[in-house]
Amino acid sequence: MAVLNHFSACGWSLQDVENELTGQFPGLAALYGTPQRQARLLPYEWTKAQSLTAANQVLQKRLPRSHRKKSAPINNTSPTLTTGGAGKLSSAGIHQLVNDLENILYAVLDHRLQAKGRQGLSLRLLIRGLLGYMRAKETDVLDVGCRSLAVAMGKHHVTIARLLPILAAVSDGILTKIVDARHKAADVYLIQLPEQYQQLARELTWQKGKIHAIRPVFRALGDAAALVYEAIERGRHFPRTADLVRATGVSRNACSAALAEMETLGMVQRQGHTWKTTTVNLRMLATRLGVMDDYLDQISRNRNERAAWHAYLDRFLTPKVKETDLFDPERDEYWLPPDDAAIWHAA
Repeated sequence: MAVLNHFSACGWSLQDVENELTGQFPGLAALYGTPQRQARLLPYEWTKAQSLTAANQVLQKRLPRSHRKKSAPINNTSPTLTTGGAGKLSSAGIHQLVNDLENILYAVLDHRLQAKGRQGLSLRLLIRGLLGYMRAKETDVLDVGCRSLAVAMGKHHVTIARLLPILAAVSDGILTKIVDARHKAADVYLIQLPEQYQQLARELTWQKGKIHAIRPVFRALGDAAALVYEAIERGRHFPRTADLVRATGVSRNACSAALAEMETLGMVQRQGHTWKTTTVNLRMLATRLGVMDDYLDQISRNRNERAAWHAYLDRFLTPKVKETDLFDPERDEYWLPPDDAAIWHAA
């Protein structure tokens, strides 16, 4: 009855409700059990819903204007005003969505992007950066600029601007641009779990660990090393070199070279035929390699370029007219007619 009352308040007809029972609201039809019970109860309950809606409208008209509530429908064609609960995910819902998307990333999307070669490495790390922003901001609608993503990726912002449309095209509905950039606002992207992946996401187990784009140390070591280190770090067991090649999609030569370099730096350690990460501080290691200076320089450069762009846009804004520009406080802006007696005396 609550659902029928809502439809009645929105201006629906009984025919509209019956049409949607086999469309976007099959759950409502399931509540009736059988088609015979639905055919018997639905017209009766719809009449009750319409009576309740009419009574509420009469009550609203009798109330003083200050006590009236804003009604969702204005007329039969007006859209229903949402309460905010259905369209916005909670904080816990966002984290669960990111966990499901990570499962789809590792199970499906990573393997699809492996076929794109070196570009695929950047695309795989870019989607990781977007999921990291999604978890940090606790929202599925991201308006992160290319320069901010470039800092997280260790790349030029022009490269990010080129990769984002490609990622949206190959993500199979996971990443969708919903608003184009305008003035100071960046492109707005929606990250969601498509319907074709929902069952798979529920069947897979959430993995431990935090997802990263490019940590500063991998600015010096490269994208392949970042993916190999992630596979060791997030693996359920200590992997062998063959397991890392299969999990990351990186060639065996590139994987072996990355492992040798990271072992020299003390980031990973070999145990027999398997690999594991060590307790080395990656930020201190990045400072020792001189990467943090480049990281901070990129942040400073982006800040200066963003300020210059905003200053350029502000030149085209219409300046606000001050009150002193319209009126002179020391000048009378009105005219008094002459006295009738003075006019008669002059005549």
